[in-house]
Amino acid sequence: MKFFSKLYFSMLILLTLALAIAEYAFVSFSLDSSVNNQIDIAVKQHQQIKYAIQSDLYSSTGRFTDPTLDVSNLEFRRVAASISKSMNSDLAICDSHGKEIYNNITFDIPDLKSYEKKVDYRVISVNKTVTLFCSSKLRVHDKTYEIITTNDITFVYDDARQMQRVFFWVFIAIVVIGSIFAFVFSLFITMPIKALTRAGEAFMEGNFSGRVYLNSKDEIAELANVYNRMAQTIEEKISDLELAVKQREDFTAAFAHELKTPMTSIIGYADTLYQKELSEYEAREAAGFIVNEGMRLEALSFKLLELMTLNKHDYMLEEIQMADFLKDVEDTVKPAAAKRGINLMFDCVPGYAKIEFDLFKTLIINLIDNAMKSGTPDVAVLSGTKDGIYMIAIVDHGRGIPASELKRVTEAFYMVDKARSRKEHGAGLGLALCQKIAQIHGTQLDIRSQEGEGTAIRIRLRLIEGDLDEEA
Repeated sequence: MKFFSKLYFSMLILLTLALAIAEYAFVSFSLDSSVNNQIDIAVKQHQQIKYAIQSDLYSSTGRFTDPTLDVSNLEFRRVAASISKSMNSDLAICDSHGKEIYNNITFDIPDLKSYEKKVDYRVISVNKTVTLFCSSKLRVHDKTYEIITTNDITFVYDDARQMQRVFFWVFIAIVVIGSIFAFVFSLFITMPIKALTRAGEAFMEGNFSGRVYLNSKDEIAELANVYNRMAQTIEEKISDLELAVKQREDFTAAFAHELKTPMTSIIGYADTLYQKELSEYEAREAAGFIVNEGMRLEALSFKLLELMTLNKHDYMLEEIQMADFLKDVEDTVKPAAAKRGINLMFDCVPGYAKIEFDLFKTLIINLIDNAMKSGTPDVAVLSGTKDGIYMIAIVDHGRGIPASELKRVTEAFYMVDKARSRKEHGAGLGLALCQKIAQIHGTQLDIRSQEGEGTAIRIRLRLIEGDLDEEA
């Protein structure tokens, strides 16, 4: 059974039981109260009739002046008939042997216990008529009689039945209205659950963007929020996995291509040298191509080896004066810049940071080398400190990187300009290597570029010692 049906029928059954119990209790209490009230009235009336008969008999027989006088049955009947008529109540009188002296009750009298000072009563239903019988002892002239009176209390039970009929229709009306309310309420409660179900089914079918947004603050809304966070996490993980798969496919394809191209050239030129008679110039030219492609293969193997090594080692970082470090880098790259005719400018601001000297030097030199290959006339290496951060920026005014390529430039084998990269013996591993080294130092490459205007790459390190606060 669905949750909607469980909730709906549970509310309906609970409402029906509550109303039925309330109706039964109210009618029963009302009937008992009315019957008890009629018993009190009947007992009082019985006592009045008893005392009236006793008083009339004493008066009519002269008992008050002569206690020895007896009462005849005729006199008893006369007084009883007079009292019954005046009090509008049927009654019966029997002597001590149970012989009737007077009786105008039209139906059988039940067996009752009679007491001298206590009134016994019983409610009897005969032919749809409910009668209250009252009985007690009556003493006259040292003789004991039994007096029985009746009261018709059918109207009390008629009122109770009428109340039951009214309550029945009220019960029906409330159940109908309650069933409608229960239906609407159950629908309202289960709608968010159905929304969660639909979102889960869509998620199962591959639509990972589905979310459930509820305005309430109840447990179902909390469940929806948990589901949304779970779906967001799963979607991100799936996106990461898809990206990782794509990157792996791109890596495999690029690696195969990078191996195939130089190997094809090397085999082709070697075969030419082996099978054909070439002039000295043609032989040197073929050998030059073989050397060039061999150098590219060597560079590729070294870069791959470095990437693999970085993933398998824990490096100890030590405190280094960054101004001295940058001066060492400047001395290293100056000859290459001069050979290319590039104006190289260094701004070495003092400050201590934790680095692995050789790795971080490889990182900075790689970035400077990429900048010099961008066709820029100058390269600036700037540094500065601010808010406990030491920042290094490598800025060029070369070709720049298209905005659509910026997110992928740190992927292995990814090259923005493949022809230029191969010409420079590049394999698309430089920035991937730089990113890995940056991560080892707890930072990232912040790459900002404008196509046709140049590129700026920033690296931020935490200062260990230094009080400079210069704009970087």
